[in-house]
Amino acid sequence: MIVRMSKIEIIGPKESLMEVLSLIQKRGVLQINGEIKGAVNERVEPHLRSLLMDGKTLSERLFFEDLKVKIDNLLAYLPQVSAKESYLNPPTAINSIASLVPKHTTSCRDISKKKEAAQKELIELNRYAAFLSTVEALLHGVTEDTGLDFIGIEVRDPAALEHLTRIAGHLLLGAEVQTAKTEEGTYIGLLTTEKELSEQLKTALSDNQIPEVSLPPYLEDLPFPEKIKAAQRRRDDLSAEISGADHELQSFAYRWLDLYRKVRAWLEDRLALLKTTASLYETETCFFLFGWLPSADLKKLREILAEKFHDTVVVEEKEILEQDQERVPVVLKNPLYFQPFELLIRLLPLPRYTSYDATPFIGIFFPLFFGMTLGDIGYGIILFLVALALIYLVKHKKNVVDAGKILGVAALYTIFFGWLFGECFGEFGSEVLGLEPICFDRRTAIIPMLYFSMAVGMVHITLGLVLGALSALKRKMRKEALFKLLSVLVILCAVAFSATFLAPVPSLIRKPLLMTILIISPILLVTGGLLGPLELLKNFGNIISYARIMAIGLTSVLLAYVANHLAGSAGSIWVGIFVAVLLHTFNIILGVFAPTIHSLRLHYVEFFGKFMEPGGKQFKPLKKDK
Repeated sequence: MIVRMSKIEIIGPKESLMEVLSLIQKRGVLQINGEIKGAVNERVEPHLRSLLMDGKTLSERLFFEDLKVKIDNLLAYLPQVSAKESYLNPPTAINSIASLVPKHTTSCRDISKKKEAAQKELIELNRYAAFLSTVEALLHGVTEDTGLDFIGIEVRDPAALEHLTRIAGHLLLGAEVQTAKTEEGTYIGLLTTEKELSEQLKTALSDNQIPEVSLPPYLEDLPFPEKIKAAQRRRDDLSAEISGADHELQSFAYRWLDLYRKVRAWLEDRLALLKTTASLYETETCFFLFGWLPSADLKKLREILAEKFHDTVVVEEKEILEQDQERVPVVLKNPLYFQPFELLIRLLPLPRYTSYDATPFIGIFFPLFFGMTLGDIGYGIILFLVALALIYLVKHKKNVVDAGKILGVAALYTIFFGWLFGECFGEFGSEVLGLEPICFDRRTAIIPMLYFSMAVGMVHITLGLVLGALSALKRKMRKEALFKLLSVLVILCAVAFSATFLAPVPSLIRKPLLMTILIISPILLVTGGLLGPLELLKNFGNIISYARIMAIGLTSVLLAYVANHLAGSAGSIWVGIFVAVLLHTFNIILGVFAPTIHSLRLHYVEFFGKFMEPGGKQFKPLKKDK
């Protein structure tokens, strides 16, 4: 439901302003409103002026904003660890913190840069190590006193190896080429030639855009075996350097992280207070504060301010005028059962204050439609177990828990309707467990199920129209309210008229029903305009669309029937079990998504459009950050 809101005015001496704001912020129930049109007496309004910051307050705000930026920069370098709890009071230590932050930031930045440089070098060195390991395998058994020089080439395309072989073997002095594939998927070519000819070979390779692998300076002049050992030593040194930097940052975070978090939170709260002053007004001696809060919290706010300031600060509730209706912020609050269904409502824009919260309606009708569509005891039990798993195994994710609760309620409705339809894994319930349909068998009673679905649709649509009429009356739009109420009357008469052809009732009833429709039709044209008749036809189309409940449910029943019969004709008990499990699993998955999507569509498109007005403004009270 949409919480009732109050428009209030708070007046007090200017010197008490920050204390008043601090108490309001601590309470966290008041949204400050900077618009004063219609909020104050016309004689008072000309004397009000926007409350501007004095030099001291402005300097304080700039100081706090700068300090907050500096703390954010410092926190960006720190790991998220379990920090030592700090008992320091931020307001009393703010100047000391301001002097410490630059020093700590410089220190942590230097450590982080050192760590980043080591990580970057380690990544490069790992690539060199892979290259050297491959080259070592190619050099197995070759001694260093052979008088030969070795040139390593790394290529990614195997076709480039042929080009390399042709250049080295045919054009350049018959150099020998050995190739191998690294673990990373690249190819290494090792060219062996006489030392006095190696420079010519390197030049020719460069001219053909085949560059030699360049190693770091501390590896270039070493023999290949020594290069590998030196690379491994450097890798160990870099790993130790990275670990040392991590340890330094973690140690620092353990000592200081909690303190800086508390100071930052305090700065956020203080800046929120200072920024709020831009929405306040003043005279020579008083401040004026206007805002919105839930009506249930008004009494408590009055008591808190009276206890602190006695009669010097006054809280007055103002009348919500017609021009205020568009500005009233919206708060949704529902009983425990309906709260999980707010997950489905959050997919839509917030309703206006003069509209209705659709959460209770979707909490009632969504699981009802879901159960009517799926309607199987066995499927319902499985879905209920899945819902319990979501609720108790994924406790840290609220949206998942709420989805599990919605699924649990829908599963109970599925079990209930499965009992009414006599279904448990399709006809398995009737043939093996002895279940009998209490209402009707959905496989054969297609027309009764169609009538039942459309009857539910009629109730749903007429309820939406009645709510729409009440919402229009709230907004003082009497013509719209009358149009929707008359539409309800026409729908009821049309349904009753159609029922006379099916039920054994006197045909004389038809004439007054038809006359009522004919009399109301011109009034609908006046109240609803030229599009009134089209809107009425749209309502009938909406009711007919509820036939999808029957159609999708029939699909589920027939798929379960097919699964059972295919399993029974498999010729092997194990093959039959496999087929049954596979097809029933598919049916359950389909039976979750299809009823969910179509039930939501019936609400979002057919039902909510009758009464729910989007465009509400979210309630944003002044409060402390948690």
